[in-house]
Amino acid sequence: MQKHWLSITLPLWLSFFNPVQAQPKQTTDGKYLYPFNDRSYVLAIGNCNRKQPEDRTCEIRFFHQKANAQTTIWKENLSIQYGQEAKKTDFNGDGVADFLIMKGTGARGSNELFYLFLTDPKAKKLVKVKGFEELPNPTYYPKHKVVLSYSFAGKNYYSIYRIGKQNQLLKIGNAFEDSFDGDEKILNAKIEATLKQHQIDTKKSK
Repeated sequence: MQKHWLSITLPLWLSFFNPVQAQPKQTTDGKYLYPFNDRSYVLAIGNCNRKQPEDRTCEIRFFHQKANAQTTIWKENLSIQYGQEAKKTDFNGDGVADFLIMKGTGARGSNELFYLFLTDPKAKKLVKVKGFEELPNPTYYPKHKVVLSYSFAGKNYYSIYRIGKQNQLLKIGNAFEDSFDGDEKILNAKIEATLKQHQIDTKKSK
């Protein structure tokens, strides 16, 4: 009996002398992302409600975990059709990976839409680019430091954007049809021509 009692109480006593550092508790329907190397800052996707894609929302929360306390920096409810799909890639040319959280799809799954959160490791900030989630199939084109959006419709179109100093989306020129089957040389020439044509307007808009 005494040995049995010790087997139960001894681990409890040892836990007081060897405390385990608290870690963020991940919700069953959520996903945790770590923007910075120290992992004490967390971007959490969770608390999703409704099962239907057209009205499903999830709480996105950015918080700092220190010792046994959590400090919420910001939180927002965003429309997310399904899952908690996210990926990291540089979208403003600063060499730091940013976060893309998938909003959903359009055009029967052909057009993918994402929320973009820019990462600032020095200031420990994540900033959402307003309106980015309206761009179908966004990619970053590092040669000219622009964001390309490719829209599948009856005809397929490219649109060119830049992200301004205030983290706002700046459209450059008009959309143009992909009548050249995505040929890289032709696409590059069209981007260069558009940037040259709108150089003054682009500088002023920043």
